[in-house]
Amino acid sequence: MDVINFASKYENWKEQYNWVTCKTNRQEYGEFIAGFLTSDSRVINLNGVYGSGKTEFIRRLYIELADRKHPVVYIDVWESDFSNNPLAVICSELLQQIEFVFKAKALSGKASYKAAAKKTFNKLKGNLGTCLKYLEAGVTFSGEATSIASTKLASTVVSVTPDLDWKTNSQKYIEAVQKNHIEAVQSVKDIKDYITFLSELIEIIYELNIPIVILIDELDRCKPTYAIEVLEVIKHFFDTKGCTFLVATNTEVLEHSVKSVYGQEFDANLYLRRFFDRKVRLPKTSILDYLIAKDLVFDKYVKNNLILYPFNSNLQGNIGLFAALFEINKIELRDVEQIVNRFFVSLDYVEKLPTSSNILINTVVLITGLIEQHLDKTEITERKNKSNGINFSIAISQDVSTLGYSLSNMVRNMFLCVTTTMSSSKFGGQSLTYNSPQEMLAIQSTKFSHAKLLGENHNSYKFFTTIINHYDNLSGDCSYWMWEDYQKVIELSGNIE
Repeated sequence: MDVINFASKYENWKEQYNWVTCKTNRQEYGEFIAGFLTSDSRVINLNGVYGSGKTEFIRRLYIELADRKHPVVYIDVWESDFSNNPLAVICSELLQQIEFVFKAKALSGKASYKAAAKKTFNKLKGNLGTCLKYLEAGVTFSGEATSIASTKLASTVVSVTPDLDWKTNSQKYIEAVQKNHIEAVQSVKDIKDYITFLSELIEIIYELNIPIVILIDELDRCKPTYAIEVLEVIKHFFDTKGCTFLVATNTEVLEHSVKSVYGQEFDANLYLRRFFDRKVRLPKTSILDYLIAKDLVFDKYVKNNLILYPFNSNLQGNIGLFAALFEINKIELRDVEQIVNRFFVSLDYVEKLPTSSNILINTVVLITGLIEQHLDKTEITERKNKSNGINFSIAISQDVSTLGYSLSNMVRNMFLCVTTTMSSSKFGGQSLTYNSPQEMLAIQSTKFSHAKLLGENHNSYKFFTTIINHYDNLSGDCSYWMWEDYQKVIELSGNIE
């Protein structure tokens, strides 16, 4: 059976969400998890912090599972967060995506089983309809008081029980409630049996592998009450042989959601254990490897009208510095992607500015400012061209240098190259002493000849004197940007999310 006939999202996702396009080096882990998911029927929690790439991972997992001939269902529950009935949402998605499998022609000699599948599928729909009706009426499906949706007034059961005058006949009312409860509980049991049977028929008719794998995404973005109801629906209705659920969450956030509903003293961790048979973690990926895999292109800007410093002789040196800043500021992949996009949007903007001269852009200053903006640091607006000192509240000092030079030294010196200060001493070329303080580029007020900007073997003196010459515009063909120029373009790019 062709994969596009049993995985409804495969055709649209296969080019974008495969391991070849994965920038996080998670293929081996994904293949391992795919094997774990399909070894038994259970409910598994995939735990990962916001922005760590959970959605990208489970969509690639969808493609991996489909390639392994497993029926697979993907549900983004946040898309339906506005709904008051998660059972209806999950039912709709589950029925639609499983029914997609049965639309395909049966394999040779297996056509007779299709009639049984159709009959079972219709029964499944009928029982789900029964449960939806009684759930709306407030009937509890289990002996535990866990379903938030079932706490509606019991008197609304009357609305699904015709010709009942409960005001005059309380006994009939009690009997109706009891009858409805028994019918609803039986429907839940039947639903589980039907799903198991359908999974077996899928295996027989199409020679696919079971269990059916259902991937639940974006649960931690839902309203607390809705998130809890989704878990209850999964556990009470669909936790059965033939089905495995992988629920992607930021589990710490989910625990806060549980506490917001049941109280801060409530043991949310213990509560969630009732819903998950196993918990797996999304491993942290190397931001450096991620940026390298993205094949970031700096060369095209240099070929036009931009001069990029300080890595002008090795533009890929930007990648290591970017990664170091992201790592020590604990910026997750989703945010890394946003900041890097803003960086290149900023370069695109500068590249198209109407000017007859080249523009010198300090990439360290630009990326640092973008990180400050992303983290809502006050320096991004308070810092000015004229400065008596450069302060940072983002982290710029790594514990162990993987760069071969001091990150802190690099960042601080680059900001000294885009701000001015008042000083009586001026260094670079011929050192000068003034009777009164003079305004100058801040780096000129320091003895930079031994700065070791890019490590022991770097000629920092030559580098800074070149920068100073550009600032002084001695060649007459370079527009030199100061901090407030960066500030403006960072502010503009900040409107992009």
